[in-house]
Amino acid sequence: MTLRTTMKLKEAMLLKTEEQYPQFVPIAKRNIETTKQRISGEIELKYLENWNKALSDKEALKRMIADTSDEGMSHWQLAPFAGIFTPEERWLILRKESSR
Repeated sequence: MTLRTTMKLKEAMLLKTEEQYPQFVPIAKRNIETTKQRISGEIELKYLENWNKALSDKEALKRMIADTSDEGMSHWQLAPFAGIFTPEERWLILRKESSR
């Protein structure tokens, strides 16, 4: 995934957070639990715990999504947002990206 694509997905996730935060938090929390079962690294588990904490506070979550520092981008690799976008929404986001 290119940096430009990642940034577009982050932008879209920020919008989704504004519009549908209460609806997707349970999905993200389930994704965290599922991911925890597949990984064992301390850093990865720390990142998942940071996401879990941020999910309880909309503004903290938005800051974490928007973070473009090295650590923020590393966190993004374990972002628990699988299934948040419909396939059509994801396609539109990526299509916009590829048409630039």
